[in-house]
Amino acid sequence: MNGSGLVGADKQHTLTAVSEGRLVASAGWLLRDMAFDGLPRRVAGLGDVVVHLAYRGQGVARTVISVAVEHARAAGAETMILLCRPDLIPLYTQLGWRRLSVPVTVQQPDGERTSRLTTMIYDLASLPHPTISVDLRGLPF
Repeated sequence: MNGSGLVGADKQHTLTAVSEGRLVASAGWLLRDMAFDGLPRRVAGLGDVVVHLAYRGQGVARTVISVAVEHARAAGAETMILLCRPDLIPLYTQLGWRRLSVPVTVQQPDGERTSRLTTMIYDLASLPHPTISVDLRGLPF
């Protein structure tokens, strides 16, 4: 995962945006059972959202993320979650994501660790947000 020092999971799904035959944006996501406050939940993990510099500020990220949300909903995800850099919090907040303030456990090749990245959540099924902890039950995305 770029700049985080974490080994990330391969995505099961990749969405791309193309303009005039040129790749301008992409986003990856995976579907996994995770633990929210110790209880299982079907979650889509969003990651690797990238928009070409020339296309930033034009709503491309909003579109790619919105399509990923709808695909995850259709696949049965109850919640979406992402780990993001602090400078991206305003973007995701504008899109309806909320910041979590509970510890998030991620797997790494050398064992479990608590993520230092900001965790954002997007509710798909009107379920309560975790109040104690989240365990990704695998590599981060």
